[in-house]
Amino acid sequence: MFRNSFLRRVAVLGWLLAVVSGLSGCAVPPSAESALYQRLGARAGVARLSDRLIERTANDPRTRRSFEGVKLVPLQQSLADYLCKVTGGGCVYEGETMANSHTELGIQAHEFDLMVAFLREELDAQGVAAADKNELLRRLATDRRDIVQAGAARKTP
Repeated sequence: MFRNSFLRRVAVLGWLLAVVSGLSGCAVPPSAESALYQRLGARAGVARLSDRLIERTANDPRTRRSFEGVKLVPLQQSLADYLCKVTGGGCVYEGETMANSHTELGIQAHEFDLMVAFLREELDAQGVAAADKNELLRRLATDRRDIVQAGAARKTP
């Protein structure tokens, strides 16, 4: 069929490329969860987000009371692990449940809402697309009930 070895090699190469191209369509795509983690910048992006969010919330006069006496670096690391887990990054979150870790803090709804506003602003500052920002917020939405209800059990001064 092919008299020229060069043409034979080209035909074989073309066939191999076609097979590889076809197989790449069969590859398992990343899950929506892990894809979100990657779009947030993977470990570095999630850590930066966690650091900025905790730093900002701990220093804002409207929310800082909840952070009095708290070591921020371990909290930032724990939040980064939690965000990594929630976004499908494969991290292991070893912290307490949201309800257990917030019971003694007396988090009020307006404080939680401020932290969400800070999170939105930090996501915008990192250039996160609106769809990804909304997906992260959707995944974190169920935490509000655990954090605010747990916090409501304790009266604030």
